[in-house]
Amino acid sequence: MQIKKKHDRPLYYTGYIGSSEVSHLQVDPGSTLSIMPRRVMQHLGIPNCQLSATQTIIYGFNANGAHPMGKIKLKCQIGDLKSEVICYVINADMSHNLLLGQPWIHRNFIIPSNLYQVMKHVDEDEKVRTLIAERYPFKGVENYFIDSLLYQDSIDTNENPHQKNTTLVMKLIQSQKKKNVSEK
Repeated sequence: MQIKKKHDRPLYYTGYIGSSEVSHLQVDPGSTLSIMPRRVMQHLGIPNCQLSATQTIIYGFNANGAHPMGKIKLKCQIGDLKSEVICYVINADMSHNLLLGQPWIHRNFIIPSNLYQVMKHVDEDEKVRTLIAERYPFKGVENYFIDSLLYQDSIDTNENPHQKNTTLVMKLIQSQKKKNVSEK
């Protein structure tokens, strides 16, 4: 299943961390770590004392370094793929609830494809399995994240998609500024 002109969409899945269902699990072959926001750890009821200390520094796209709160090993399931993942917990708001990076992808012999919006893996019976990413992972109030712009379909097919995204980003930034001013 190829989604036309949507090859730049991240791979989002809904799965389980332990026994809790969690949406917005992002598989990202460009990330060198698996990262979980602190709010998700709190939602799962994981106390800070379960975090292991780490000397790792996480560098973002802007080259600024940040120290994670710690790391933790969690059981994760997406579809029929059951695995463990070592997550670095950070105190930041992100569009994903768990970012699954290269170590998790390689440890589980996963082949992700943003073009076809799937990931493939080999199960315990040595059969190749395909897990299809969510087509519209952002719903309702979640649409304030910039990533959600990648999932909005163009109404006018003659419209330049880059111009539309730029306009949407500007509207998003303006609405965030208004929100911040009203909160003060």
